[in-house]
Amino acid sequence: MFETTLTDVIAVDTHNNTIHFYSAPSAGRRDNHIVVSYNCQAFTDEFYEKFDRILKAYQQRYPTTNANKVSLLLPDHLFLTDTIDIPAIGKRAMENSLELAISALYKNKADLKYSTYPMVQNKQYATYGMVGVRKDLITRVTDVCANNQINVQNITFAANAMVNGALTLNTKLKTGTFLLMNVQESKTRFAFVNKGRTVGAYDLPFGHAMLYKSRLAAEDLLFDHSSAELLVLNAKEKAKAKQLTMLGEEVLVDPDDERPEQEQPEQPDDPELDPTEGRKGGRKLPKFMLRPIPTEREGFIFENFRILERWALELIASNPAITAMGSIDTVYVNMPRSYDFLFDMVNAEEAENGVKFQSLMQGAANDGSAAGAKDLELFGGLYVKLFNKINNF
Repeated sequence: MFETTLTDVIAVDTHNNTIHFYSAPSAGRRDNHIVVSYNCQAFTDEFYEKFDRILKAYQQRYPTTNANKVSLLLPDHLFLTDTIDIPAIGKRAMENSLELAISALYKNKADLKYSTYPMVQNKQYATYGMVGVRKDLITRVTDVCANNQINVQNITFAANAMVNGALTLNTKLKTGTFLLMNVQESKTRFAFVNKGRTVGAYDLPFGHAMLYKSRLAAEDLLFDHSSAELLVLNAKEKAKAKQLTMLGEEVLVDPDDERPEQEQPEQPDDPELDPTEGRKGGRKLPKFMLRPIPTEREGFIFENFRILERWALELIASNPAITAMGSIDTVYVNMPRSYDFLFDMVNAEEAENGVKFQSLMQGAANDGSAAGAKDLELFGGLYVKLFNKINNF
């Protein structure tokens, strides 16, 4: 086992614009998790230049790092995961059919580095899983690492490393089919797992920081809609400046000759208002859609957690191609143990939802591995050679 365990992980986090350096806790270093920020668009020429400088600085500071056993984690959105159905015929013919199906689905097939694996088969059809990434991306990141004497042994996506971490901490799940939900402070990552294999991923831009103790979170304000709002605003301004035809007459509309928008009343300062929500009010719902407002701390936390619960249930319901390979009746949740009281509350509705929510660490053999659970994705990057090897590049 120890020969197949890597000693260092480098991860690119585009959610926070950071590079993470993580080493095995047993390596004896107290500072086994170093975070460095970058301030440019990821995976551009400028990014690779800054990535190179960051690696050089890290190597100079930690010259004893084992650069020959490094796992590189990249964002999920750079990878494709798919399921492909083909007729169940002879093995050679099925292989040809699979390649033809991939060529039809992905016109840039020649630019991809990908792997396929069988999932289920009956007398009529066979279903294959597929995972892939652009060849030029793999080449570029490995070249930068090699230039800094870092030998990357494996590249995979963050959700796959997260699953590896879960299977390491709770070995009872290594052949399981479930949805994994990793709730960090400012983001939540989901991974579909089929018989221990990572087959899909999704993430949300908020985490347990929105589990407020004395107010309800406005779900629509947890997302950053600034780009969409700017797009709508620009479209409106362009429309105002265009010629309008009314009753056969062309009327030029002066964008400066418009009625001012109705002023909105100023919102009072809220000492508990999360800075990510700004000063804008949340979406107003009709009374029949609202649940009773809680009166105690646990009630507020639970109502806010229901946002994450709804996303988990919606992901399961909206991915029949994945659940057809194996039904999902459990969501394993990784988040601080102080929120364990939520599981009894959310599972009171298990009969209605058909899905149970359970702590990842409940009943786990390594229940004391708090460090691994805290940095689940990075921790799992150390074990890419033990689990989910089909998702490595």
